[in-house]
This record gives sequence, structure tokens and C-alpha cells, in this order.
Amino acid sequence: MGFTAAIAFLVMKTGRVSRWRAVFLVVMAWAFVVRFKAQAVGLKAGAFMTEPTQEVPYCHVALSSTILNAAYNQYLALKSGAWRQWGPLSLGFLWLVFTLALGQAWCSWVCYFGGLDEGFSRLLGRFRLRRFSLPPAVRDLPAGVLIFFAVISMTSLTPMFCLWACPIKLTTSFLDPVDAVRKAQTVILVVMAAGTLVLGPLITGKRVFCGLVCPFGAWQSLWGQVNPFRVTLDKESCTRCRLCVWACPTMAIEHGGPGHPRIIPYCNRCGECVDVCPEGAISFTLLGLPSGGQVVAGAGRSPLAELWEVRSLLVFCGLVLGGAVGGVFVPDALRTLAKALLR
Repeated sequence: MGFTAAIAFLVMKTGRVSRWRAVFLVVMAWAFVVRFKAQAVGLKAGAFMTEPTQEVPYCHVALSSTILNAAYNQYLALKSGAWRQWGPLSLGFLWLVFTLALGQAWCSWVCYFGGLDEGFSRLLGRFRLRRFSLPPAVRDLPAGVLIFFAVISMTSLTPMFCLWACPIKLTTSFLDPVDAVRKAQTVILVVMAAGTLVLGPLITGKRVFCGLVCPFGAWQSLWGQVNPFRVTLDKESCTRCRLCVWACPTMAIEHGGPGHPRIIPYCNRCGECVDVCPEGAISFTLLGLPSGGQVVAGAGRSPLAELWEVRSLLVFCGLVLGGAVGGVFVPDALRTLAKALLR
């Protein structure tokens, strides 16, 4: 709670949203690794390191990539009256709450997947490919990933993305007991982890997993539109310098040809473009309505007035919900680290 409050203070004090949001997300992501993958990093037997089995714990990425399975199973449960099998419905309601409160911002304020590639994307600083951009057609790759894995998961009745493509599932508890299949899974998962969470972000300075792979990102780009928070470009103030295009870590701002840049639905409200725009032409808004442009710390607004800025409301929602999710595993991660250091 103290850490979350400190991040909120630094955002309000400096006016820099993305910098401190990134610190918050990266810390939470590595706390997740320590808590649930402790054996993999040599600390202890983690909760996910069990005997070889195909049982896969549910997460938001699994929910999106197996949505057809979940819908079918809930149909059977409701039809038979087997209320004990309605558990995934609670996850559905929880997802709805987060979507109404954050929308696509889940990916930049809460998701531990995003925290991993976020950290590596910032590691090399000025040595990364600053002006890397993506052809618009390729940007829809996550939608293809979502559709592909939803269909094959339904036909096989197994969470295929979790078993074959999720870089965080690289532990023995998710691998097939058949040796040949296990080796194939291991190779694919290693390549996915190295390419999308480490090397890709290091080289490009972009969040490769979030921007090009994650099925939940594609899922939220659709359903997140019900959330009122937006990142809006003021064309009258924009000088078309394209700094926002190159700065966007999830490649969610297109060049727009000779015209102004265009923010597409994959935007996850990280605030990087808001921070980098020299003209204050990009800002957080509610339903696209004007909010007064970029907020600069000490720019004449009273602290009470700044609390009601759209930026402040988004930061509040992001830190409260991110802190609530992190509260499930961050304290345990700290205890694990403390015990390891005191050995």
C-alpha cells in the first residue's frame, strides 16, 4: 500500500504518468515471478511447480484464448443446474468490473505479462531502435492469435495457448508428460519467452508480447471500448512530429500518412505519448471530450483541481486495481526474498 501511494505521489508531483506507472508495473511483474516461479529462479518450491500435469491455472490471458470453451462449459453447467461448475462466471464478472474501470489500461497498469516486456523494453535506453514502427496490417496479429487459439482450444478442449505459446508457462507443471511433446513445448515456450519478453523488447524498445502476441490485448481492444477513458489527439495543436508514434511501446499509434497520427483501439493508456508530446497535443480524456491538454506539474493548477483531472482519475483507477491484484502475491514475494537473503 505504501509503495502504491508513493507511485501516486510521484505521478502527481512530476506530472510524468508513464515513467512511474512503468516502475509500478515492473515491480509487480517481478514480484509475480518470485511468488509463483520461485523454484525456477532458485528460491523455493513455488505454487506452480508441481508434478507434471496438463492442468493450467486460469488467468486473464487463458480466459480470452479459451473463451469458446468457457462459454460452452457454462452453458452445460447452467443447463444441468450444476452450480458448482459456475466458477468461471465469477471471473467473467471480475473481468467486467476491471473493464468498466480500466478498459485497455489493464495491460499497462495491472498485467504482470506487460510488466515483464515493459522492463526489458526500457533497459537499453537510447541504444534501442527509437524509430521502430510497424506496418498497420501486422498490428492486427493479436486478433488473429486470439481467433486461432480460441478455435483450436475449443476443438481440442484444452487451453492450447497456455500449453504451447504462453511464455510464463515455462515450468514443468504445464508440460505434457510425453517426452517428445514435452521437448517440443519447451523449445517453443523458450523461443516465445526469449523473443517476445526479452530480446524483442530489448532491441526494439517496444512491448512485443503485448503489442504483437497477447490474445487478451486483442480481446480488450474490442470490449475495452465500453470504458470511458481515452487517449485523444488534438489535431489543432499537433505539429506531426511523430514523436508519439515512435514512443508508443505497444505500436498503437499509426503514422496516418501525410496527415496526423492516429490512435488505434489497441492503445492501452500507458501515457508514454502524453509524456513525450512537446506540444501537449495528446491527453487523457473521458469519451474523447477535451480535458485541457497535457497536465504539467506546477503549471498553476491547485492540487485539489488536479485531483479531478482525467489523468488523475485514470491513475487512481490503475493504482487501486493494480494494487489490489498485486496484494495477492507481492507480500508473499517479499517474504520469499527476505527468507532467501537471510539463509
